[in-house]
Amino acid sequence: MNGTPDRKERLLKQIKTLLSAILVVIVMAICKVTGDVSITIVLSLFLFILMLPIVNSLEKAKFPSWLATLIAVLIVVVLMLAVVMFLFYTVDVLVRKVPTYASKLNDLDVFLKGLLGKWFDIPEDVSVFSIMKIDWVGGVIMPALRSVSSSAVGIGRNVLVTLLMAVFLLLERHTLIPKITYAASKDKEGRVQAIWDRINRQVSKYIGIKTIVSVITGALFYIVGKSVGLDFAFLWGVLAVVMNFIPTIGSIVITVLTIFMAVVQFLPNWTPILIVAAGTILTQNIIGNIIDPRLQGNQLNLSPFVILVALSVFGYVWGIVGMFLAVPLLSVLQIVFANMEETKPIAMLMSSGNSFRTETGAKSSKLQKHSKPQEEKFEGDILFPEDIKK
Repeated sequence: MNGTPDRKERLLKQIKTLLSAILVVIVMAICKVTGDVSITIVLSLFLFILMLPIVNSLEKAKFPSWLATLIAVLIVVVLMLAVVMFLFYTVDVLVRKVPTYASKLNDLDVFLKGLLGKWFDIPEDVSVFSIMKIDWVGGVIMPALRSVSSSAVGIGRNVLVTLLMAVFLLLERHTLIPKITYAASKDKEGRVQAIWDRINRQVSKYIGIKTIVSVITGALFYIVGKSVGLDFAFLWGVLAVVMNFIPTIGSIVITVLTIFMAVVQFLPNWTPILIVAAGTILTQNIIGNIIDPRLQGNQLNLSPFVILVALSVFGYVWGIVGMFLAVPLLSVLQIVFANMEETKPIAMLMSSGNSFRTETGAKSSKLQKHSKPQEEKFEGDILFPEDIKK
């Protein structure tokens, strides 16, 4: 009889957790349906978070608030214009250069046909690419380049709307969080502020470190490509910077793509191909397995499997943009879940397992000292050890 209230309380907590998970699924479905609108709102929020540290630093340096905001916006605008100019320049160069690669693809086709002909009987009038039924130049590359050019107006409009929303958020930054905390109950005002501070700090730190790591990766890709005379070496370096923001998948895609282009350009000369392959693979392994983990430390505390699932889910909801936002969004969700009683189990499932081992290890040591069994309880703060003192 004594255990009945505890059992009911545990059951009620499990039901709340299940309902919270269902709510997340419903929200994701709404984001999928509202596609363009929801991604614009999310991007504006992340842009606001990225510009906020710049504005705060300028205000600390005695800049007027309006001037600090203007400088931050100008920095973002200049970066966006640089990206747009590079994009159109690259598309223009590729459109003019792609036809010359048709003959190189034919050479690659002859090489593959000779290689496969040792094991398979391939008719003289049939090519490997025709068997694959892929028209690389006319059916894949050129339509993709034309699509980028034709959608430029739509992309520019979305970027402008996103920037304007981020600017208005900056203008309201002094009242935004106080309004949210005021809307919360009095006993949760401090927690709401702490959650916001944690999100702001963690997302800014993640993107900052990821940018540094990505730039290093791109620079090394460029050096490797330039050293052997790889065409568009700067383009592969820039793409390495961009794709490095997509965990695991992005690194694999850009590495395979760079090696494939080296094969198309240099075959049958294997020396530059091997240099490009060794240089890019070594770069990704050193950056991804040594430098990046050391810089990031344990701040994210996300399960690698959950990250891959998030890449698939957000990629399905928002396409390639969703894959770029997957890790920051996952980190935000984990912070929020860890600070809500009903969703703490979900936050634990999202974690890398280090916090779980720490918590259960501490409980085990306590159980050895006490004969009376104690119920394990996951504490969200264990996810964020640096916040415990706060």
